[in-house]
Amino acid sequence: MKRGINLLSLILVYLCLTACATTFDTRTTQIEIMKPGIFNFPENIKTVALINSVPYNQLSQPFQYIRHSVYSTDSSYYHELKGTEFDPTIKYKDLSNTCLDALAWTLNKDGYFSNVINYHDSLSNISQSNHDLFSPDRLFQRTKSDLCIILNQFSFNVEKLKDNGIVTNCASLLWTIAYRNDTSAYTYKQIDTLTFTAKDFPRELTDNMKIKMAVNNSATFFGQTLCSKIIPGWIPVERMYYTSLDKDMRHAEKYVMSNEWPKAAELWSKQTKSKNPRTVAKASYNMALASEMEGKPDEAINWLLKSYSIVNKNNKDHKESCQQYINILTLRKKEIEKLNLQVRNK
Repeated sequence: MKRGINLLSLILVYLCLTACATTFDTRTTQIEIMKPGIFNFPENIKTVALINSVPYNQLSQPFQYIRHSVYSTDSSYYHELKGTEFDPTIKYKDLSNTCLDALAWTLNKDGYFSNVINYHDSLSNISQSNHDLFSPDRLFQRTKSDLCIILNQFSFNVEKLKDNGIVTNCASLLWTIAYRNDTSAYTYKQIDTLTFTAKDFPRELTDNMKIKMAVNNSATFFGQTLCSKIIPGWIPVERMYYTSLDKDMRHAEKYVMSNEWPKAAELWSKQTKSKNPRTVAKASYNMALASEMEGKPDEAINWLLKSYSIVNKNNKDHKESCQQYINILTLRKKEIEKLNLQVRNK
């Protein structure tokens, strides 16, 4: 019996050593990268006009939402439709203009264009009879702008689950983007579902105030999001790197935490010459991250290929990590090419 226990212990030790040999300790760090916009706007576009062209019959509709109740009996949950609620204090006109306000604020903050003019719905009394006033040609004549961003459709479909405090907003927005001396006008559709949970609202808010907060935050979100889609902007992303008990690798990690990438790269570079293949694989992968931070995706891919090839074939997790990062960097190269056409010298 004792011999059997000893044999089992040896097997467990072997499995642990095998696991250590095939897996590396990793952590993630958040970095910011610039993503290109959808459009390559000519350099001569300086003045932007924002116009609310949502039809009057839509803006004048009373705001309504659906109220539900969810309750449980034993282990089963039941969903009960309570009906439609109307809130006359919420106006679609105000919400759509809030969306344009958020877009204008974000464009001004970015400074990509010299001048942003927010007309809201002031260019005319919008109705079916004079809706042709919102053709791009007429708008360029009236605004003297180089670029028109027009909100054409604005729809919020809001539902509230009363018992758990969740509010959902299935939204659909349609924009027209046109610039002077271009015979084409472009459309961009925003469709998304935003979910607000109980923790998103102050406790003392009434149900009606929660709805109002949710739809106003939604309108702001869609305006800000459109800006990040049409022009270049910074976004946070996560990147993985390898850790180690080695002194240089630990010091390099401290530099990562303080965003001092050249200092981290200096230490990782030393470790890529180690006699230990595991250390070389880790350091080479980390050098790919440092190279990306320096704007050198090709160099980063070369480091990943080295890291990929140095470990044995049993280390599938590491090889998959290298391949995934190579895929990310391949896409990043295309984005950088597009950014070179979009980034302006301010």
